[in-house]
Amino acid sequence: ARVRGARFPEQGIPLFRELGFPWPAAPQVPSTFQFYDACMRHPEAAGIMYGASHNPGGDTGQKIVGPGVQPIADGCGPDGGLQAIRRLYEQGARPPARGGGRLRLINYLDQYVRDSMALAGVGPGELAGMRVLMDFLSGAAGQEFLAAFAIAGAEVVPRNLVPDGHFPSGAPNPVVRESIAPSLALLQEGGFDCAMFFDGDGDRIDFIAPDGRQLSPAFNMIALAPRLRELFPDVEQPQLYVDLKANPLAITHIARRGFGVHVIRNGHSQIKEALGRNARRGFVAAVEESSHYYLNFRRGERVFPAENTLFYGLLTARAWREDPRLYADLLELQGTTFREREWGYHFPSDELRAQALAAVEAAFVRQGGRSMSRTADGMDMEATLIRDGLPFVIDASTPLSAEWTQVAQRVSQSEKGLARWEVTAGTAERRDAAVQLIEATVRQFGAGPRYVG
Repeated sequence: ARVRGARFPEQGIPLFRELGFPWPAAPQVPSTFQFYDACMRHPEAAGIMYGASHNPGGDTGQKIVGPGVQPIADGCGPDGGLQAIRRLYEQGARPPARGGGRLRLINYLDQYVRDSMALAGVGPGELAGMRVLMDFLSGAAGQEFLAAFAIAGAEVVPRNLVPDGHFPSGAPNPVVRESIAPSLALLQEGGFDCAMFFDGDGDRIDFIAPDGRQLSPAFNMIALAPRLRELFPDVEQPQLYVDLKANPLAITHIARRGFGVHVIRNGHSQIKEALGRNARRGFVAAVEESSHYYLNFRRGERVFPAENTLFYGLLTARAWREDPRLYADLLELQGTTFREREWGYHFPSDELRAQALAAVEAAFVRQGGRSMSRTADGMDMEATLIRDGLPFVIDASTPLSAEWTQVAQRVSQSEKGLARWEVTAGTAERRDAAVQLIEATVRQFGAGPRYVG
């Protein structure tokens, strides 16, 4: 769903034919998870998705995977992933033209919808009577969601359904309040069980209560945990990754559902690489507070760590339908903590950005906080987690008082000069004090206006 996206596959088709590749292609506008599903059906093939980005609207990115849906990113994949690609480009390397490549059109939408419904345990008519508002923000996720929920019997009220790379409703990101404001107003008129808001490439899904409150992913995972366990009956002690922004209260409740919960760095490719690498250790799923959900999908003897927003959308709708009281309780539980959802600042230079991050960390440590930048297994988080009044390892037995603060700070991986922060705390006063400390500190290093996106 990118205005400039179509020219890239147009360039790629003759290029891959010239190089001799068999070239299964989906020239329609697929979502991210349709792309990964197609790659799972062709595990011998590498894959490229053009136009894969959510924000800002003018971006035209790519998602690249190796055979077996292996994530390829900076420092992730064979020989460093994108680092190896960069080296080859700088060396002027070019594979020899062999000719004979073949283009074959593919469209697995029907199979993808059917398989996602089966995996989520949602059969025909089983969501009858449920009314859901969905805002696709003119991105790519609409067709599979409307198809699946129609089979399931739910009534869907769609907004911004048709893909449009001009993104007339605003930045294709549900974090941007201005983009979703009309849908929030419609939701609060009443008559809906819940709402689902998506980003441009469809791998981000926000679940919204009828009163407009977002249920954060970690709290949603409390409800989904027993249903995920059903998918892995052979895993005695399932393990789950959460990112460093996950609410500590939610972590304790997920752990009480029988999961080991582990903090991991942000970064889609890095999360999927770790999820697949540790599948034999019982890791089955992961969730980021940016509303990205992951699963170790099983196809025969193979495991494919990937996103599938349709699966998680169906699973959440099923859980909400089966136990609306639980979701009311989760929203109430979430409301006992206080969150400032992720925001950021652009800095004039990388040097000033690094100085600002170091200064913020030092300011919290001076006030009694502790910081960590590596996970328990030694992975560099490329971010810093700061906690005051909380241990770094949280399990089912960890006691929580109201006097705690958590700050997550990181460099944006995809937006130049940007650093991001998120604050969660046991009281509104602690949250506000942390936000004010961050704002006062970064101003000393030339921070631009507050940025949400």
